[in-house]
Amino acid sequence: MAQDTIKDTPLRVLVAGGGISGLVAALGLRQQGHDVIVFERTDLAKEFGAAIHIGPNGHGILKNLGIFPEELGANRFEKFADYDAQGGLKNLMDLLSLDVWPHKWVSCHRVALHEKLKEKAMAPEGPGIPVTLKTGSIVVDVDPESATVVLEDGSKFTGDIVLGADGVSSNTRKIVVGPEIKPYSSGKSMFRFMVPREAIQKNPRIAHFAQYNGCMTSWHGEVCRLVMYPCVNNTLMNFGAIHPSYMSPAKGEGWDQEASKEKLLEVFGAFGPQVKEMLDLVDSSTLKVWSLLDMERIPRWYKGRLALLGDAAHPFMPSCVAMEDAASIVALLPRGTSKDDIPERLALYQSIRDERAHRIQASTRKSGQDLGEEEKRQVDWMNAFQYNFNHDEWQNSTKVLQEHLRNRTGPRI
Repeated sequence: MAQDTIKDTPLRVLVAGGGISGLVAALGLRQQGHDVIVFERTDLAKEFGAAIHIGPNGHGILKNLGIFPEELGANRFEKFADYDAQGGLKNLMDLLSLDVWPHKWVSCHRVALHEKLKEKAMAPEGPGIPVTLKTGSIVVDVDPESATVVLEDGSKFTGDIVLGADGVSSNTRKIVVGPEIKPYSSGKSMFRFMVPREAIQKNPRIAHFAQYNGCMTSWHGEVCRLVMYPCVNNTLMNFGAIHPSYMSPAKGEGWDQEASKEKLLEVFGAFGPQVKEMLDLVDSSTLKVWSLLDMERIPRWYKGRLALLGDAAHPFMPSCVAMEDAASIVALLPRGTSKDDIPERLALYQSIRDERAHRIQASTRKSGQDLGEEEKRQVDWMNAFQYNFNHDEWQNSTKVLQEHLRNRTGPRI
């Protein structure tokens, strides 16, 4: 009886970082029956007000947690339109004819998704113990052997496992791999902003850019690229304006560095008048710029009882890889997991996630380069999409754990 009680004791999980990956992990571990505390550095745990695209691999993870992006105003990607810098249409592709993935590829407002994750994680109803969210709490140190976190104010918390989901400027990464491995500029930066779709549609000179629902649209210049896609039931257009970093030096690494409309129009000055007319619709008070960062491959993902996930492990754009990290951790720590099992479960986690995450990172680097037309033709983008989208990390990690437990236990006689 005592042994059964020990096996059914929930793990005490401490999560550094209350962004999307941290909250996906927290919600999933709550649903597994564990006791979770999330330490978030900001006061409100608010995500940056832009949109994200959620691939089928991430969509399935959210649905498994009981979160349905369509209920948050997410819309399905239906078309892809490619223009040159002057606004000439080069390609229009029907994405629905290619949609052979297990879940839909959608775009969603980041704040709506973040708020829903936070709400569901902390709700008094639902399976498991409600997650505790401590805002204004910066994790500055971790003892990976005792799973103790130290906050900036000196307070300490001890659990059974610590998850480092504290983003690109991660403090927990330094503890796992040392201070030498840190993000560096990829040489690219991005302006981020949103424009009401109606504002584009009511201007007859640029209305055609926003004529299709669920359309991911891009404009390509020599060194600059503009990407636009809708969210909030196709009513808001999300823009990412990628350019060489030297053209708009950011003051920091965060996602909330202020920028000006004048600088945006200057950087994209070589683009056609219709494109610039569309960019002129931006509200300067909402315009942000940040440096797109890269980092060398980390030699390990965990140390003792501390594991890294998301941007702390691999800072690059596709957010669903961070969701996959979280889903893997959740699947590897079902209810009944012993505290003594944690180190070997984290070794499994690293073996599962390392190769896939860094293969996708390499593909992301390639897509961010200024490729010539011939180089673009040589890249098998469809194969990259299939590798990324046709993956169920919950199912994959669950299978790996089951095989591990069978091999460890051996055949029963």
